[in-house]
Amino acid sequence: MLFIVEIPDMITTDTFVFEQGISVHSLLDVFDIGKPLFISSISELQLLSLLRYVLVQFCRRRPKIKHINTIQDVVSLLKSCKNIMILTGAGVSVSCGIPDFRSPNGIYTRLYSEFGLEDPQQMFDIEYFRETPELFYSFAKELYPSNFTPSPSHAFIKLVEERGKLLRNYTQNIDTLEHIQGIERVLNCHGSFATATCIGCGYHCKGSDIKGDIMAQRVPMCPRCHSAEDRTKGTGVRDNGNEGRSLTHLLLEGSGGIRSSGIDSSSDDEGSEYGLVEGVMKPDITFFGEKLPDAFDKALAEDRDKVDLLLVMGSSLKVAPVSEIMSHLPHDVPQIIINKTPILHLNFDVQLLGDADNIVAYLAHECGWELAHPRIPGGSTKSDEFVRNMKRPAADPPPVVEQIARRDGKGKTTVVMQEYEIPSHWHLFPQAIVTAKDLKVVCGEEYVRLESDASGYSSSSGSGNSSSDGDGRGKDGDNDDDEGSSDDESETGTPGDGNYK
Repeated sequence: MLFIVEIPDMITTDTFVFEQGISVHSLLDVFDIGKPLFISSISELQLLSLLRYVLVQFCRRRPKIKHINTIQDVVSLLKSCKNIMILTGAGVSVSCGIPDFRSPNGIYTRLYSEFGLEDPQQMFDIEYFRETPELFYSFAKELYPSNFTPSPSHAFIKLVEERGKLLRNYTQNIDTLEHIQGIERVLNCHGSFATATCIGCGYHCKGSDIKGDIMAQRVPMCPRCHSAEDRTKGTGVRDNGNEGRSLTHLLLEGSGGIRSSGIDSSSDDEGSEYGLVEGVMKPDITFFGEKLPDAFDKALAEDRDKVDLLLVMGSSLKVAPVSEIMSHLPHDVPQIIINKTPILHLNFDVQLLGDADNIVAYLAHECGWELAHPRIPGGSTKSDEFVRNMKRPAADPPPVVEQIARRDGKGKTTVVMQEYEIPSHWHLFPQAIVTAKDLKVVCGEEYVRLESDASGYSSSSGSGNSSSDGDGRGKDGDNDDDEGSSDDESETGTPGDGNYK
């Protein structure tokens, strides 16, 4: 059931919960925060703080700046602004061969299919790591920055820096490609593989010291906590009676796949964490459940009063607190996003949709800047070959068309074609992915998801694009409404298949 609640200018939890008698659980359903299974057992009173947080986030939503809509507006901003904040996600590294997270063939999809994890983010959960580091290290070699080289998107950020315009590059990526590119004003919001720390004693080392273990899919042990023999054997796991049980079974133990700690509260060994792995080295990347580096808060406090343009590249903005940067900036600061799929839960002034490398090359050319990179045709945006082959935005993109099959009471089916126009501030480059569902949200036929949840959308059929810049829409969790589903059957049709080539 979908609750419709009018949100007044001044929101308080008292208005809904105490004056109108609406349950906290129902209000959280309205905001669709993707509640975990166990939340249904929590009392209304205990959930009030969560509801207050959600309401605050809603009120912080920044309105779009109405006069900023065109690509020329973006070009003018890039040329005139002097303190550009650039926020990057996995989409800028996909062309380098590094997998993204949320696309149909991304890391989360593979973790679901290969490990049976109901919540693939468990791979990067600090508590899971403490109990079963083998899970992370079975996959870490695919993320390790070994033979990867920076993309044209990284080169564009460096170009902005060389022109004295980069305030700071906030990157969610852990691949260190920004450093390889030579970007100096960069902040690794989620850490990186550059260093590693023992989760037990705090021993610190270079990331290269555990590279051999990572590439061998072996858990690296702390040299201070373990002898050389222990490190070679990969020991350090206490026996908690789980010997012989599969990794998947251990991870999904308990109701609904909710993590079981494996800690025996009846143990007499009160001075130890029974069942946890001791003395394991962990790359200094920020896992779910860990606090971001203090440098993040410090840098954001310094930059929020200086920034005159925000440019987001290759991120679905689904991981807090980095995804909340937009709401902490002054609302009069223009915000532009480059991504394969549109962002619906935030109000960007301009959305440049398509392959990030192609888009930044186009922007550099329009700005009159020379962007050089081996993957750019002719090696530079100043070359004749690039100009001949430059990927341009669609001048007049066709509407996205949805076929709706309606059956009457006599069983007769009528097919209706519904068209949805592309918003004027969305500019579609080759490989952009836009669906009818996206446009239903824009025109108000679908409610807006206020919090991050990629499960509610699916990319257009036949798109052939597995790299969706961090916003893959592999599950179709909302298209089937039990009420009335026998009356309307929708599918996306040509030319509005949303995949622009």
